[in-house]
Amino acid sequence: MYITSIMVSIGTSIIIAGIVYILLVKRINKEKSSTAITEQVRNEIDRMVVDLNQTADRNIGLIEQQLKSLNEMIQEADHRISLLQKHSEKLNKSTDTYNQIRPAQIVKPKAPPVPEASEVSPPNARTVDISTEMQPDSSLPENDDSHQDTVTPPKRERVIELYRQGISLDVIASRVDSTVAEVELIISMTEGRR
Repeated sequence: MYITSIMVSIGTSIIIAGIVYILLVKRINKEKSSTAITEQVRNEIDRMVVDLNQTADRNIGLIEQQLKSLNEMIQEADHRISLLQKHSEKLNKSTDTYNQIRPAQIVKPKAPPVPEASEVSPPNARTVDISTEMQPDSSLPENDDSHQDTVTPPKRERVIELYRQGISLDVIASRVDSTVAEVELIISMTEGRR
């Protein structure tokens, strides 16, 4: 009996081992089958495609945001350039107007050197009174504040009068038939003297 019981236990162990072996082989074959591998690869690729799409969408959104920001900066730069050009044109007009209003500076003639007492004039030399000949010509205007503007006094007075009444520079310019820059210049020159 002892042998039979060993045989029965060996037989049952072999049967159980055979069943386990068959189950393991089937499971291994099932996992290694081409459809399972294909399905597994397909799932992995799908996850990668979804990740790539999300990354691409995020990057496209960032690029669009940067493009929008750059377009706004370009518009701002264009606006500033146009303002700078307008300001430059106004400055050029003001300079031209100022140059037209500002009189040319008159250079006074220098008096010739007075001969020293030690110098002797020749006997036939003519004596001339330098003090009467070298007096400035009264017909030429001198370079003082009263003749600094070539704008006629009535025009300047009218501009100042309208300015003191609180009228805008545009209206003053149209009333006295001048540019706004010229009116500004007249006002600044007149107010600057005080």
